Amino acid sequence: MSRIQKVIIAEDVKSIHQGLASVMQEINIAETEFVQYCDDAYLLIKKAEQNQEPYHLLITDLSFARDHRDVNLEDGEALIKALKEEQIDIKILVFSIEDRAQKIKKFSKYLDIDAYVCKGRNDQKDLKQAIHHLNKGKKFYSEAVGNRCEENKQYEITNYDIKILELLEEGYHQSEISTRFKDENRNPSSTSSIEKRINNLKNFFKAKNTTNLVAKAKDLGVI
Repeated sequence: MSRIQKVIIAEDVKSIHQGLASVMQEINIAETEFVQYCDDAYLLIKKAEQNQEPYHLLITDLSFARDHRDVNLEDGEALIKALKEEQIDIKILVFSIEDRAQKIKKFSKYLDIDAYVCKGRNDQKDLKQAIHHLNKGKKFYSEAVGNRCEENKQYEITNYDIKILELLEEGYHQSEISTRFKDENRNPSSTSSIEKRINNLKNFFKAKNTTNLVAKAKDLGVI
């Protein structure tokens, strides 16, 4: 397995760049590129791939402040999804203040990231450990992340559930979700199966109706 030597970092807060640059220097990363917009990260990664000089690792925040510039990819999640859809071979490390357990599980299972480091007191140490693990072909999650996920096992849901919740948020009805799932060869796809799963999710989140269910799922960072 090739060692990580070319890294691109998507982080809109310039004051954080210096600390990250110091970490990259300490662990002898040969090339580090900083960008403040997810669109720029995406374009540079695509260009490097086309030139057969790919980046080995993307480090990205999740939240990016909006300004005067119009963007296609508004946050780190959109960037990760775009790269996954393109099937670009690059390791992904999320570096974020976001510490909600279910949100982290979503990135781990649904988006299949390689590492998650929470910003905080030990973040530089965790970043070094994360890249050390990635160089060995292993995944890495900050200790704080692991503890929160362990404490919130009652919120365990599947990728199937997440897709249902996302479609409910978009305004799809149960029958429409069923049609969508059949078109995508996603099973189970019957209306009765989807209705049963939605009812289970309502009980799971103690939601009064589908609107309340979507709201609670968003509060927990599931969608």
